[in-house]
Amino acid sequence: MSDLLRGEYDEAKVERFRRPIREAWRRVRRSATPPPGSKDRPDRAPFDMYRVVLMGIVIALAAGTLSLVVVPAAAVLGHAVKGVNKRLGTGPSGQIVLPQIAQRSVVLAKDGSVIATLTGDENRKFVALAEVPPTTQQAVLAIEDARFYEHHGIDTSGILRAIFANATSGGVREGGSTITQQLVKNTIVGTQRSIDRKIKEAQYAIALEHTLPKRRILELYLNEAYFGNGVYGIGTAAEFYFGKPVKQLTLAQSALLAGLISSPERYDPLKHLDLARNRRNLVLGRMSDLGYVSKANTDRARTLDVNARKHALAKPVEPYFVEFIKQQLFNDSRLGETQQERIRAVFEGGLRIETTLDIKLETAAKDAVAKVLNLKNDPSAALASIEPSTGAVRALVGGRDFKVSQFDLAVLGRRQPGSTFKPFALVAALDAGVPTTLTLDTPSPIKIKDAVTGQEYEVNNYDKKGEGYITLRKATENSVNSYYVQLTQRIGADKVVAAAKKLGITSEVKPIMSIALGTQEVSPYEMASAYSTLANQGTHCKPYAIERVVGADGKALLTNQPDCERVLDGSVAALATDVLAGVIEHGTGRPAKLDRPAAGKTGTTEEYSDAWFGGYTPQFATVVWMGFQNGNAHKLRNIHGLPKVFGGSLPAAIWTRYMKAAHEGLPIVKFPKPPPEIKTDVPSVVGKTKEEATKLLSDAGFTVKDEIVKANLSAGTVIGQTPAAGANVPAGVLVTIQVSDGTGGAPPQPPPRPAPSPSPRPAPSEEPTPTPSPTPTSKKP
Repeated sequence: MSDLLRGEYDEAKVERFRRPIREAWRRVRRSATPPPGSKDRPDRAPFDMYRVVLMGIVIALAAGTLSLVVVPAAAVLGHAVKGVNKRLGTGPSGQIVLPQIAQRSVVLAKDGSVIATLTGDENRKFVALAEVPPTTQQAVLAIEDARFYEHHGIDTSGILRAIFANATSGGVREGGSTITQQLVKNTIVGTQRSIDRKIKEAQYAIALEHTLPKRRILELYLNEAYFGNGVYGIGTAAEFYFGKPVKQLTLAQSALLAGLISSPERYDPLKHLDLARNRRNLVLGRMSDLGYVSKANTDRARTLDVNARKHALAKPVEPYFVEFIKQQLFNDSRLGETQQERIRAVFEGGLRIETTLDIKLETAAKDAVAKVLNLKNDPSAALASIEPSTGAVRALVGGRDFKVSQFDLAVLGRRQPGSTFKPFALVAALDAGVPTTLTLDTPSPIKIKDAVTGQEYEVNNYDKKGEGYITLRKATENSVNSYYVQLTQRIGADKVVAAAKKLGITSEVKPIMSIALGTQEVSPYEMASAYSTLANQGTHCKPYAIERVVGADGKALLTNQPDCERVLDGSVAALATDVLAGVIEHGTGRPAKLDRPAAGKTGTTEEYSDAWFGGYTPQFATVVWMGFQNGNAHKLRNIHGLPKVFGGSLPAAIWTRYMKAAHEGLPIVKFPKPPPEIKTDVPSVVGKTKEEATKLLSDAGFTVKDEIVKANLSAGTVIGQTPAAGANVPAGVLVTIQVSDGTGGAPPQPPPRPAPSPSPRPAPSEEPTPTPSPTPTSKKP
């Protein structure tokens, strides 16, 4: 035997080695003969037939050739028959269920295009056996298990052939493991080198052959096999080494991949080209010997260059959006009870993740940011765009460069929104019955005391100048701060919080007097969600980015559909939209004009740390934020020639560029008409005291301004009013009253009465006759 191991061939010595093996094999066959009347399937040998045969596996693969050197062959065989036969009695019973093979998952855009491939430690794309060319299957069978379709899990001929080949070569040159055994080793029993493991491997291989058909076993093996460079499965190997789907593999390429299975590192064509070529040619020779291909085709294939190179997985097309999707799946209990199970499902479950992302819109969004912020040291920007009628997220830009920063500014970035938060105070006011014509004085600075905390705020308008008496509509168009803090004080900060929440704000915001000025942090994503509620006429559709997730077996694991709820009366939403449309038509948002109806709001925070523009059409609600990630250290000053960046400048430019592209080819859709303006009659207050007049007019919803004039009437008596008593005017407008100072002088002349109506009118109430109006001497805000 030692002569054989040294390679000194002698026919007589070889025959002496063969003889005890043949004798042992005859004993195995006799012991395995099924009893008369056996019901065993004709194509499957009974389990007992293999008990003694497994001793060959023990010798060939577990003990290697060493036992043949130390112990005479017949003694080894006799000892193995007894040990193996005893241990096989404890083999698996029933059908074998293989662990799920890890598969990579794909993330798809709305149109079905792949935007990301998610893979764990094992990069594997599962392919059906029908997709694998017969030539590729034959290449694997030729080099790994030529008798695959003939044996029943273990191949006794292969075992004996391996024993002899290993003995005569002086080392372990061949293994006797079948494809079924290799599949069991890689998925169930592991690769530990021991006799117990080999016995268990054989047990499971036999049982597996009674569980699954041959083609299914081969399919699983081809998908489970490792091909080096982190690549698992024949389909993935075809893509990685040749950049093509498995069904397009040529004969030479099939042979190269088949040759990798036994030793992927040794035969790696990217590192060891000559060894890989020789291994490929060996596979081609085996295929020719077995009659799978003609010698002529084999010879031609041998002359071809290997031409294998690395085709790595493409990086995510939309990295911020993909990260957003992943985080949602990691927290979705429908994919597993624990987060670890969910993470495994995402990276190894072979999921098909269908999303709402519109590639056309996403491209337009990224292009808009890149074209406006085109300088190296420009600030960051984020954009979120939602379809109001469904809540589907159509575009999401989380930053300027994912390589520089992976932090998603659109979803996770919470910053002060400035005046883009004013629409929620507007909605709260309109919902409480405040008319758009409510007129208030707007001094700057103005001091406001918080009714809850008792804290006093000093608020300034942008230019630190008062705008005089203006309406709610005008205050919104020109973003007047002092007006909005008074509005908040009038309706209550808690009403503003409630409006923001029901429209779609999810961040915690507190009911403080400065809430309408956007002093509390929110994200562009939730702001877009809230604006979409106004675009959808008061119905909030919960934003979602995942349409459906399909498992590797084709079954839907989760499905998301529009989840919509009316949260605001349609007339209130229409009126708020009408006011916000004025912002774009002739207010601070004029740079954001489109060729269609649009509404929106600008926002700029104190010290110019953040600039926003949020707006919508009936088709899309989009919010843009701009700023530096470290906003405390870097302000939006001297950007693109602008001393200070406002929401109506660069953010509005990004918004406009994106929205124009997003609406290309879409019909122009108008907003619903707002309800008619509320009008009311002005009550008569002439002759009353200033206090009585002020209360009467305030209770009627009017804003009151008094002018002290010289008059003979007692001091504090109202001697005139504008508009006149009985005038039908928009609700909430300014009514000016003239109040006597009691020092003498002619009372003011009343304005001319309106022309008489064709129909009879009720007789006017008795009022003091006004005296000519003197010149006013003072004003009281």
